[in-house]
Amino acid sequence: MQQEPLFLSENDPARGGKEAALRALDDEALSALYWLTRAAAKEAKERRDMDALFSYVRGTKTIQRIAAERGLLIDARRRAG
Repeated sequence: MQQEPLFLSENDPARGGKEAALRALDDEALSALYWLTRAAAKEAKERRDMDALFSYVRGTKTIQRIAAERGLLIDARRRAG
């Protein structure tokens, strides 16, 4: 199943459910979602779609926070593998 990038609008009413779903992912899936969301943010930046960019960046930051809760570091400077 193809996963969609994490898009979190400001004051997203579904944020709690989205965060619960993120916490249910294993480390590998969480990391893959981070890189998928980061790629979507890059595309939004290239299109100069700032609303989408901010929503994807919110998504990447949320993923990093949830990863950190379990002691997992997602290094945004480089992609492993």
